[in-house]
Amino acid sequence: MFLGHSLLNSVTIANFLQNVLPPGPKDPPGVFNRSLRRYYDYIIVGGGSAGSVLAARLTEDKTSVLVVEAGGSDLENEATVIPGAWVTLLRTKQDWNYHSVPQKYSSFAMEKKQIYLASGKMLGGSGSMNGMIMVRGSRHDYDEWARQGCKGWSYEEVLPYFKMIEKIQIPALSGSPYRGTKGQIVVTPQKSTTLEYFYRKAASEIGYRSVDCNGYSEIGYCPTQANIKDGERCSSTACYLRPVMHRRNLQISINSYVTKVLIRRKRAIGVQFVKGGRKYKVYARKEVIMSAGAFGSPHILLLSGVGPKKHLRKLKIPVHADLPVGNNLQDHPVLIMSYSINTTLNTNVNKFTDPENVLDYILHNKGFYTTPLMDGLMFDKLDKTSPSKYTDSQDIFVPIAFERPSVVNAYSDYINKVKQELLTRTTDSSFDVALFLLHPKSKGYVRLATANPFRHPLLDPRFLADPYDIEMLLKMIRWTQQLEKTSSWRSLDVRLIRLDMEGHCGELEFNTDNYWRCIIRHFIVSGLHPTSSCRMGSKRDPTAVVDPTLRVKGIKNLRVVDASVMRNVISGNTYSPTMMIAEKAADMIKRGTKC
Repeated sequence: MFLGHSLLNSVTIANFLQNVLPPGPKDPPGVFNRSLRRYYDYIIVGGGSAGSVLAARLTEDKTSVLVVEAGGSDLENEATVIPGAWVTLLRTKQDWNYHSVPQKYSSFAMEKKQIYLASGKMLGGSGSMNGMIMVRGSRHDYDEWARQGCKGWSYEEVLPYFKMIEKIQIPALSGSPYRGTKGQIVVTPQKSTTLEYFYRKAASEIGYRSVDCNGYSEIGYCPTQANIKDGERCSSTACYLRPVMHRRNLQISINSYVTKVLIRRKRAIGVQFVKGGRKYKVYARKEVIMSAGAFGSPHILLLSGVGPKKHLRKLKIPVHADLPVGNNLQDHPVLIMSYSINTTLNTNVNKFTDPENVLDYILHNKGFYTTPLMDGLMFDKLDKTSPSKYTDSQDIFVPIAFERPSVVNAYSDYINKVKQELLTRTTDSSFDVALFLLHPKSKGYVRLATANPFRHPLLDPRFLADPYDIEMLLKMIRWTQQLEKTSSWRSLDVRLIRLDMEGHCGELEFNTDNYWRCIIRHFIVSGLHPTSSCRMGSKRDPTAVVDPTLRVKGIKNLRVVDASVMRNVISGNTYSPTMMIAEKAADMIKRGTKC
């Protein structure tokens, strides 16, 4: 999970950390330098959140597995290990640094109306640079998948895999029937600042009790749960893949850019990739598994001739399967509401560069560097007219200051006039609330810009294309504003930091519905939870790319295992569900659901 606005100056903090922190962990010598073989049983394209889990599980048997990862090792940047430094990874070489096509319905305050879409380019993928929030979504998300033709994916059927992932270390939840105790991903309770008390108390004042949002129901205030172990990020690479890198039947090829899946007579036989300026072809005896993410997997499939026939023929790419690859792209649109306060209980650049705080981390493994810098979540179902039972609204409380470095860095994609005006409104005593619309009706697409595999794909989330999404975000703003009236927040003298200015909603009366509709149109960003671009469905579903066993329809020996297969985006952060999908896929493959 990434936040579009509340970011410290990543360059400032990154340079500081490099100068003061001791060397971090390193990969075993030579682990990535083994000679490539011609044949493997399984080839996994992408060593990210799902690919790392798959590789670890499939190599428990004697089968041989090659993981082909476009980026380098996550340990090339120490910030992947330090939970509180995750914001410094954005826009680095560990980030694909995607941008959307110019938006028609949103992003009017952004230069070229393009939205920044961060995506991890390293082992662990986005799971090595996200905010580490562990949220499964609503039980009703998965029951709806099953009702829509995804046999085997109801909540009751996926719960064992959620439990398989985690090793819960939250004492109050240790006996919960919904939580796992023997998994690889350590889940711990997290509180970055004392502001968490004020968030929790305010939520209580407006009627929300504290809940385990990964238990029976999401609705309520959920204290932060994060994949952090002993003060370090416990990603799928760190806690699944790295402990088994020594296995003889596992090979990992990093800095290896896959250009296409090799398909012969409707059967995937291998992949082609470029590494160190050389072209390689390797072959799979059993399956090629796409785990390159909701942008990467459709991109490679399209380059390989699997996708909409009309689009592929326009680019003179031979068509192997006419499927809706790249359609149905879903993401959570996010609006950031920033508030000034009368205390310095929040975090800011001065605190991050304070030697005492750094030493607290180095010597005692304590302090906010060991946390994800998010202090609680609040969920509800605000659309009372919808027949669906899942939650549709999520607030995340972020104790990071709206200060000058934050604006300079986080608003780098905005029109210069907007950036300059916002610089006059900064304060180092402030915090953010990120409003995530969990079930937008607007859907986008992934397409090829050209047949050149090294060109970024065209990414269009089409945020706010459906007016429903604007009205839901308006409901969420009014929902969040209830917190402003609580005694907890009044004791902090909480005041909204306004975004409006001349040319950007400044002509409208403040706090009216039309004012907020305008703010939504101008300042919406991505929650960076892209899903569903290789959608799962029944074999006869024309909107589906893969069947419920995650096999690509019409192509043998080819599966997709990552967030792109989600039937619909879930009610919350997508990291935990992506690992669940990989655990379930590994089980299906090992049990012999053959392509």
